Amino acid sequence: RVDDAIEMLEYVVGMREEKLGTANPDVDDEKRRLAELLKEAGRARNRKSKRSLETLLDSKSQHIKDNGIKVL
Repeated sequence: RVDDAIEMLEYVVGMREEKLGTANPDVDDEKRRLAELLKEAGRARNRKSKRSLETLLDSKSQHIKDNGIKVL
């Protein structure tokens, strides 16, 4: 079930980014949900989840370091 939810949210994020642009608050909401779900599923090191997390965190004025996340 979690895998299905992740797949659906990845699709939704992609479509919303395509249609609304990456700066739209609705896109951020979906990215946040996806990042939380990926983290919960233990797949945060997956390439797609890393991209989602980096994009979300960058939008919240946080910097990603090679070794992890540093919150400013």
